[in-house]
Amino acid sequence: MTARVTLIRQRALWVLAGFGAATLLLAARLAYLQVLEAGHLSVLAKAQRTKKVDLSSIRGEIVDRNSKTLAASVEAFSIYASPRDTKRFDRRMTAERLAPILKTSAPALLRKLEGDHFRWLYRLADDHTYQRIRALKLPGIGAVRESRRIYPKGRLAATLIGFVGIDNQGLAGIEHSFDAVLRGPHQKVDVEVDAYGREILREGSSKVLDSYLSRGSQVILTIDENLQHVAERELGQAILSSGARRGTVMIMDPRTGDLLAFATLPTYDPNHFNRYQWKEIKNWAVTDVYEPGSTFKVFTVAAALEARRIGPTQVFVCPERIKIDDQVISEHDEGVGTRELSVSEILEQSSNVGTSQVAFQMTAAYHRRFLSRLGFGQLTESKITGESKGVLPALPWRRLSQATISYGQGVSVTPLQILCASAAVANGGMRMAPRLIDRVVSSKGEVLQVFPVKELGSGMSAKTAQQLMGMLEQVVLKGTGQEAKVPGYRVAGKTGTAQRVREDGRGYSDDVVASFVGFAPSRNPRFAILTLLDAPRKVHWASMTAAPLFSRVAAEALRQAGVQPSEMIVSLQERKQPRQAGRRE
Repeated sequence: MTARVTLIRQRALWVLAGFGAATLLLAARLAYLQVLEAGHLSVLAKAQRTKKVDLSSIRGEIVDRNSKTLAASVEAFSIYASPRDTKRFDRRMTAERLAPILKTSAPALLRKLEGDHFRWLYRLADDHTYQRIRALKLPGIGAVRESRRIYPKGRLAATLIGFVGIDNQGLAGIEHSFDAVLRGPHQKVDVEVDAYGREILREGSSKVLDSYLSRGSQVILTIDENLQHVAERELGQAILSSGARRGTVMIMDPRTGDLLAFATLPTYDPNHFNRYQWKEIKNWAVTDVYEPGSTFKVFTVAAALEARRIGPTQVFVCPERIKIDDQVISEHDEGVGTRELSVSEILEQSSNVGTSQVAFQMTAAYHRRFLSRLGFGQLTESKITGESKGVLPALPWRRLSQATISYGQGVSVTPLQILCASAAVANGGMRMAPRLIDRVVSSKGEVLQVFPVKELGSGMSAKTAQQLMGMLEQVVLKGTGQEAKVPGYRVAGKTGTAQRVREDGRGYSDDVVASFVGFAPSRNPRFAILTLLDAPRKVHWASMTAAPLFSRVAAEALRQAGVQPSEMIVSLQERKQPRQAGRRE
């Protein structure tokens, strides 16, 4: 019996010793983990209970030169369903109660609620919609705070500004080309999750997340909202009265290259961009090209003047038709007969035959080199997405090619190229880069980037520019541009009525492109203005469509700028005089 008791005691001691040893080992392990491995394990634990979540920043504003808001971001809420987060999720009841608020049908919403996975029900709802849904307290229905892009001026400058997609990304216009600075820095934040990796939403968590949201930078344009309104209003009336398919009006400060207005119609409302077709959204005034017609005669005369091959008073004999390389070139008006026209009168009367003869005074190589110097066949540095270079044919040119190019056929340009090249005349021959963006400013008010005024080099001498300006004044006083007159001011410019190339590129259609490019006032110009109407159906001639459009836009621009009338150039009686034969263009 004693031996048995002794054995039991020995076994108990061994068991106690074993427990003691195990306890010591566990204590040592616990000390190791809590002291030596504490930092590493803390990182692992955090990784298990949290995850990185992308946060969309609040997009920066786009404003005009006077800080008037053209694009902004407001608070919005995206509504979601997460059925697996609750056992009380009633799909039919949820669909029936949400459908009227989300402006959809209950059956359509019910289809969205099938399954147990997370899904968006409505993106970027306003606060009123969110509050109505929140008041229902529906199980499994939640909301995420985001920002929504709005355009308070609606259609104003829409083709220029562009729009953003549902995920805050720029898709067109300035919104696209400056997307990186408008969106701001990309940020992530740690949020707590449950064992299934789902976010745990706690009271006040939205405020915590809001504190992490970054703001994008502000983009300040050179556009003047008031002038943009004028340009779009007058363009709309001109399209209606002429029956044109589309049109554009651009206003530039020739001294700086600042684009003060950039109107294209038809346009769209970027607040509802998905309702429109691409042809209404794209900025065709820089993406599409056309044959400029007679506005191009200005640059042919400029080239010959610069080469000192002609003078403003030099006279050319201009028959009604001439034959070049077995092709006949004729004047716009029949029955004008043979005329003796000075170079100034060739522009004034917009003579094709006279301009061809001016072109023949210089070599084709010099002619092309001069046009290239004015920026044709090149991008304008406008920084507008999708801009076209146009087409300036390569050498060699046949004699017929030089003749037709001299009056704007066989060469393709954008309206912006014509405006920029013409502005050099108003700026004493110096070409300026078109400036659409003034600067980029951070959300803290720091200037991040400045887009300075940029000289592109001399397009022509000051003397040539001065001579041209005098000739272009005569175009408005006595020639094809008489309807461009602005009472009280001396203005200058040139009309252009060009045949429109067929859509398939095979020859010309019956439609035309009517345009006018001019300066106001012509002495110390403040504005270079291009007006263009594509395919006017009621009246073709630019002298009767684009020229009066220029007059209305220029008059309002001068008034807003406070430019005082300098002289009464045209009396009311003169403006009512009938148009003389041969003055259509």
